[in-house]
Amino acid sequence: MNKGAKNTKILLVAATAMEVKLLTEECEYIHAESDNLKTYRYKNLFFDLLLSGIGSPFTTFSLTHTLLNYSYSMVINAGIAGSLSEQLKIGDVVSVVEDEFADLGIEEENGFLTLFDSGFLQPDEFPFENRTLKADGVKIAGFLPRVKGITTNVSHGRDTSVDKIKNQFSASVESMEGAAVFYVCLYLGLPCIQIRAVSNRVAPREHADWDIPLALENLKNILEKVLSELPVQVE
Repeated sequence: MNKGAKNTKILLVAATAMEVKLLTEECEYIHAESDNLKTYRYKNLFFDLLLSGIGSPFTTFSLTHTLLNYSYSMVINAGIAGSLSEQLKIGDVVSVVEDEFADLGIEEENGFLTLFDSGFLQPDEFPFENRTLKADGVKIAGFLPRVKGITTNVSHGRDTSVDKIKNQFSASVESMEGAAVFYVCLYLGLPCIQIRAVSNRVAPREHADWDIPLALENLKNILEKVLSELPVQVE
């Protein structure tokens, strides 16, 4: 099915099926475009679910491929995240309104330089704004706390690495896909939001206080609320 061949307008992007399993169990399965792109109906709203894979490379490729072949009015990136802030509790759900790549740069003897620090990118080089990527659909899910996130292909779990990212980046949550989704959507001119449920603290493993079931239950409840508030598109 080529671009524009159907009226499904919302694309929900999650790294893994686990993160949205509770939601899809409440939805009617319609059909599959591929193994990782399927159509569901929640109440009267049809949406496509893209399972992008974990990390920026897989997410960038699968999302770009999907958006170049199908038409959507907006993208919702949803999943779990680690908390970098003492203000966020395990299970809290937030809207990440700006994000940045925290592992893309140059390592030096005395620290890590981002591509902006090293001069390879300018702070406002498209699609960045002052070094970060900003959500272009923030009016959706406006009832959620708005936070800044970082995206990294490593889930940090050592004292030294955790301290480094906390000192270098002023962010509240860490994920492995958020900035990649923003980058693709901003480049293609498509509104997007990012909804994350806190599953753990970004800390050494023995102190991370993981509670994935709680995060997934709260994420499901918020996604249902968001989908219920979106304009209905007819399949």
